[in-house]
Amino acid sequence: MKDPATDQVHEGGDPRTKRVYRMTARKDAVDKARDTMLRAAFELWLDRPYDEVTLDAVAELAGVSRQTVLRHFGSKEGLVVAVVDWVGPEEDTARRAEPGDVATGLRRLMDRYETTGDANVRLLELEGRIAAVDYGLAQGRSGHRAWIEQLFAPVLPRRATRRRDQAVMALYAATDVTLWKLLRRDFGLTRKDTESIVALLVQGVLAGLASSTKEKT
Repeated sequence: MKDPATDQVHEGGDPRTKRVYRMTARKDAVDKARDTMLRAAFELWLDRPYDEVTLDAVAELAGVSRQTVLRHFGSKEGLVVAVVDWVGPEEDTARRAEPGDVATGLRRLMDRYETTGDANVRLLELEGRIAAVDYGLAQGRSGHRAWIEQLFAPVLPRRATRRRDQAVMALYAATDVTLWKLLRRDFGLTRKDTESIVALLVQGVLAGLASSTKEKT
């Protein structure tokens, strides 16, 4: 603590301030450790089947003990749910574009699929078998629909009607990871060709929307 009269630093100070500092430092350390474990689990999930993303593997990559992982997340399923909640904002940011800027939105979506697409497809194979995986898939679908409604807001019907829901579902099908997998992995198309085909399908949906709007006016 600095003495304003002598400009000297003395030991001491308010013990309550020291306690708050220690508590804040401890919380920061805990948060950092938690983020490190979540990042490790996410990186393993990108490269390995679900069964191979073990607590031991996460602990080793994060540089902590298995017990530390368990203390933070309780179980592998708890870790999976935490990873889903942790990576959600990152997903939203990575693929977000200004409403109406379809070209940028599709490019960013394809960028994301190049990173996470294979892992997402592997999780689809486990749907209905593992509750934590089902939670992740449900969150992913909800996030993808929100992305569609935000990106295509300028051309979608504003009122919640059957026509709007059909348009959203058509855009969903045209941009879903399963279509990316069909084109990129099953048919072996390049990333550029895959993005071009997705864009063609999206343009078809938008042309149908525009046509039906003209018919009603």
